[in-house]
Amino acid sequence: MNFKRFIFIVLTLLWVHLNLNIFAQNNGDISNGNDWKPTGMWPYVNRKFMPATIVTGIFNKKTIYPCNIHIGKHTLVYVMNDTLMEADPINIKYVEFKNGDKYQSIGNVFAKIVHEDSIGKILLVKTVDKCQLRQNYNDISSMGSLTIEGYFGELSLDLMPAYIHNPEEEPLPIVNTFFFNYNLEIFEVTNKNILKHINQQRKREYKVFTRNEEILTHNLSSVMKIWESFFVNY
Repeated sequence: MNFKRFIFIVLTLLWVHLNLNIFAQNNGDISNGNDWKPTGMWPYVNRKFMPATIVTGIFNKKTIYPCNIHIGKHTLVYVMNDTLMEADPINIKYVEFKNGDKYQSIGNVFAKIVHEDSIGKILLVKTVDKCQLRQNYNDISSMGSLTIEGYFGELSLDLMPAYIHNPEEEPLPIVNTFFFNYNLEIFEVTNKNILKHINQQRKREYKVFTRNEEILTHNLSSVMKIWESFFVNY
């Protein structure tokens, strides 16, 4: 392990302990807040590490650790015996944070359960738009000299001497991808996939519906309309 990686892990552990102390002092008030957006310096789905129930294995073994989900690598980062650990989604079934947010693994990513009813679930996978992120850095690269370490590891940037803003502090550009968990099948919410899963008689209705309602499959309210109109009320 190189020295910079060691320092990053130590600082992360200190941050975790600080936030857990704040959690205790606030009588467990761990609301994540809708305004939080992961940044290059803190690329996690939650503003701070918080206790969560982690379900693993065929026997649904439950453990509780302070943890967070790294939005870039889609790994579960947790603290066990004062050691920072990391787990891949393939080894995890569910993660339920104390604030009520629940995630399940889909292959090699974590998906947030944004809606659940007797029919199934709507899942949201957030990923980093790497093309946009690289473009953001390239827009700055013509300006002086600064080395930063964050989401992409160590980056050497040319910056103007007067430019003091660190781009790693900016929110990461995020891509939202929705999935339906329906009839024991998980599939991405795209117009093509929806047409495959609805009744033959309603396919023309769906095409008209998407035009009239201005449906966007990366928007939660649009996805909810699809779910309620063509799956709940099929």
